[in-house]
Amino acid sequence: MKHTIKLLRIQKKRTPLFAFFCLFICYNSFAQKDTIYFDDCWKNCSKELAIYYRIQPEKIETKKAIGYQIKDIDSVYSIKDYYSKTHKLQFQGYSKDKEAKKLVGNSKWFDENETLLNAQNYNYKEKPASKLLDWQPIFYINYSITVKSQFTGGLEFCLDCEDKSKLFFGLGYGISSYDGKYFGLPDVHLSLNTENLLFIKAGGSNRNLYSVAGFSLLNFIDLGFGYSYPLTQNKTPELKGFTFGLTFRVTNNKNAYIPLRIGF
Repeated sequence: MKHTIKLLRIQKKRTPLFAFFCLFICYNSFAQKDTIYFDDCWKNCSKELAIYYRIQPEKIETKKAIGYQIKDIDSVYSIKDYYSKTHKLQFQGYSKDKEAKKLVGNSKWFDENETLLNAQNYNYKEKPASKLLDWQPIFYINYSITVKSQFTGGLEFCLDCEDKSKLFFGLGYGISSYDGKYFGLPDVHLSLNTENLLFIKAGGSNRNLYSVAGFSLLNFIDLGFGYSYPLTQNKTPELKGFTFGLTFRVTNNKNAYIPLRIGF
């Protein structure tokens, strides 16, 4: 009976020790899986060869982490890197990915004495759209010939620059010569330039209506062929017949142009 009691007492003493030992092993195993080790070139390595280590990044709500929302990104990873020898902070910041290759918000780098080496703000905050930008004028020069040559210059406005196809509204003034005399013609037009490098244009003046269709070089240059129809019986200047048109555009509004794509 006495031996049985002693055995029970020994087992009771061993039970907490055994439980503690199990917890220690589990924690160690979990900690190893939860920690990523790097060599001096920031390549994954074993703990023994590590110069730096990173606690497994946790996801945090984007706005809570960096103070503003990023389009299509609800959360970011909180990245903290440490020096293996001193266990002091080497880097702190946020990233779109676990590998910390796409940093966002404020990032800080420290030396082994915790002195700040560098700080950088990776700002992805969207600027509010400016209405002035959408209505930024486009300067255009047009050369056309029906029976006689005509030069026209003026301003265009991009009515829909967010779409891949652009709609331009133009106001200008043209000059044509006929039998040694010069004639002035106002110009009002709409030009639809598609993403497929094609355009169609319709416009007119107080003396004629015209329509032109053709090819566009990224909206910098339009080259087209069409027809002009007179609105008056006055034959001077002659505005009836097939017409050829060449338009040049110059603007600081980059949305007005189609970006050049290289490759497939």
